[in-house]
Amino acid sequence: MFKSLFLIAVSFSVFSSTNGFYQIEEGLSGYELKDKLKRLLAKNHKDQGYSALIRIYLKSDADLTYDGDGSIVDMYSESPNYSDSYNYDNAHESCGSYKRESDCYNREHLFPQSIFHKRSPMRSDFFHVYPSDGYVNGKRSNHPFGEVNRPSWTSSNGSKLGKNTFGNYRGTVFEPIDEFKGDIARALFYFATRYGDKAGSWKHHEMLNGSKDQVYKTWFVKLLLKWHKMDPVSQHEIQRNNVGQKFQGNRNPFIDHPEWVEAIWGN
Repeated sequence: MFKSLFLIAVSFSVFSSTNGFYQIEEGLSGYELKDKLKRLLAKNHKDQGYSALIRIYLKSDADLTYDGDGSIVDMYSESPNYSDSYNYDNAHESCGSYKRESDCYNREHLFPQSIFHKRSPMRSDFFHVYPSDGYVNGKRSNHPFGEVNRPSWTSSNGSKLGKNTFGNYRGTVFEPIDEFKGDIARALFYFATRYGDKAGSWKHHEMLNGSKDQVYKTWFVKLLLKWHKMDPVSQHEIQRNNVGQKFQGNRNPFIDHPEWVEAIWGN
């Protein structure tokens, strides 16, 4: 009974509006639009701390879309078209040590936290830190995302580790399944918008170009644009965005306005 009421309560938030969050002038584009969004996101951002993420995942990432069972949606283990190999459904299954897939879940920084020296509020920013199986998260490590033809390792839902075949980078990358490629792209565009002005203090990484404007190397921007287009905003992303605003105070603008991705990075 409690679980049913919980799912109904969360369902109401899935369809809520942005409630006037955006006050953006008509006609803005390029880095001018990015800078305007950056100021808006920073102004409304209330850092809740790293430990709070595990608790909010029970609501923000409850599965109302795929299996509909309220378990935690993990992009590295969720199987949209068939039964999941395993599920996580409470905070006690979170942990920091693991030996295999399904042992426990932790917090995956889609933008690796080693790059920004684990500094706050980046380390605990809800919009790029997702629940993830600990073992798969460890396999992804701090590798860039990319596309793989011959994987050296594959997770239970088909996420792959191997040499990149997209663009001119040939190092090791991690490729999620198609269902979540747009989710990841929009999360990384959010990160570049919210924190791009800090790029000068970050460590070198193969996906970064060192600038505060474009932030990512051209090959990586093209990859994210491709993923953004091929995997449109999902109901689960909308759910997560709504809960995220109540939790942290800001939103991912590229979920609410997917057209802004092209307006900033598309030229």
